[in-house]
Amino acid sequence: MYDIIGDIHGDAKTLKKMLLALGYEDGEEGFCHSNRKAVFVGDFVDRGPKIFETLKIVKKMVSAGNAYAVLGNHELNVIAYYTKDSDGVYLREHSVKNKTQIKNTYQEFKKDKPRRKKYLKWLRSLPVFLELVDFRVVHACWDQHAVDLLRKVNPENRLSKSFLRDIYLKKGKVFKALMLLLKGREFNFPNDMQIKDAYGFKRTAYRIKWWEPMEGKSFEEISFGNRFKLPEYTIPSQLCYDIPMYANEEPPVFFGHYCLNGKAGVISENLCCVDGCLANGGDLVAYRYNGCVKLDSSNIFTVSKVIKDS
Repeated sequence: MYDIIGDIHGDAKTLKKMLLALGYEDGEEGFCHSNRKAVFVGDFVDRGPKIFETLKIVKKMVSAGNAYAVLGNHELNVIAYYTKDSDGVYLREHSVKNKTQIKNTYQEFKKDKPRRKKYLKWLRSLPVFLELVDFRVVHACWDQHAVDLLRKVNPENRLSKSFLRDIYLKKGKVFKALMLLLKGREFNFPNDMQIKDAYGFKRTAYRIKWWEPMEGKSFEEISFGNRFKLPEYTIPSQLCYDIPMYANEEPPVFFGHYCLNGKAGVISENLCCVDGCLANGGDLVAYRYNGCVKLDSSNIFTVSKVIKDS
């Protein structure tokens, strides 16, 4: 059986607390459980105080076969920030905005270049999504068309340097498919709407539900995981675009990304967001999956953030 664990963001102390509370023991090959595996939904880096330590814990578990892990959008940002194209230009521009977004990771990484290279290489080896026998795992959004496209052009389901250089150069369908899975669906604001994010940067779009159509709904009704107030009036039909329904008969999907605080958990019988917004004062959330097709909120497990050493 499996324990699907939400976004950690460099909070190694709280991660350890979660693993111990779930019954994992820390041994020579890292944390392990006699009959369960952990599944991490990505976003191991940024924001938290212990990036290297967090990566060490997750990597050790994955390498020993005690866990699975998929990439998050924060891992992608960091990988692209440190990866150059064929002309020696970084795939992700070294702008003030981009450097601010990975500030804590950058501060740790600059102190130990060999360790930085080791973990960047390991992150590139992680899958973008997982489809196990009974359930699916992705960081932000399960879109079957995007999954099928990435499987076709990148059968290894890994972010090699050559693959990254190619998709960042073209910025075509494959790039958009990767962004959809790791960053989710977003809706562009009309020109007369202006909202700033937590960093003070202007937002031109906001996160929305990826599992149901938007027609006939308000700006607020389609919103998911945003911390700002949105209009309650119905979105004009000409602004709507098609979103495929994620049907009830599809396998359960576990994802993170949306920083839901106390609202993290089971959304429907086959959808579960395990991002409890740990990096912003929330809890670390996990779902204890025991093979049931229909998800049950009673399987949600949370631990509070470790504020200081006991």
